[in-house]
Amino acid sequence: MNSNALISQNGTYFLIAYLVSLILIGVAGKFASKENSMKDFYLGGSGFGVGILFLTMYATQYSGNSLIGFAGSSYRNGWFFLVGVSFMIAIVAGYLIYAPRLYPLAKKHNFITVGDYINFRYSHSFLTKVIVAISIFALANYMLTNLKAIGYILNYVTGGEISIPNAIISMAIIMVIYETLGGMRSVAWTDAIQGILLLVGVIVIFVVIMTTYGSVADNASILKEIRSDI
Repeated sequence: MNSNALISQNGTYFLIAYLVSLILIGVAGKFASKENSMKDFYLGGSGFGVGILFLTMYATQYSGNSLIGFAGSSYRNGWFFLVGVSFMIAIVAGYLIYAPRLYPLAKKHNFITVGDYINFRYSHSFLTKVIVAISIFALANYMLTNLKAIGYILNYVTGGEISIPNAIISMAIIMVIYETLGGMRSVAWTDAIQGILLLVGVIVIFVVIMTTYGSVADNASILKEIRSDI
């Protein structure tokens, strides 16, 4: 084991077991499929409870971009980056504006994608294609940032034994496998597990920081000593 690695041999076994479990969840999602349809594949049969929905939204919203991107940006920019919290809250507020009206409409007309609603609302093929293309571009950007974060994390915790490109490719393959097998159902189940790990991790990190370095004010003073330009 590389002496620079942040995880022990047991930690490596745990990581491997976790990755294997993702594929097994994909298999379970495949067997749990109620029908061979687009609705079942992309919406999981619309059978998710509040708990699964909360955890999958949490894991999606606060993933690699917040763990790597936002943390690094807040370190570089200081307290100014608190504006990012406002942006994330604004996203939730935006959901609350249109979701209550969109949900019953989507359920009534069996919308599966954003394009379904746009085509229903405007009956314009070209506009629908443009909106779908923009959505794919935005989603691809989000996916690339998270894959890059995965690459950096695995490379760092293994002390460089796994290169960034190999980490990105291997993780992308694993995600493609379980998402292809179980569709949205597998994605939601894996997100639920990741959401729980994120929640527990946030609480543990907060407690460790408060116990080791003191209050928020004490941590701010430490940051000022480290970075005189903050």
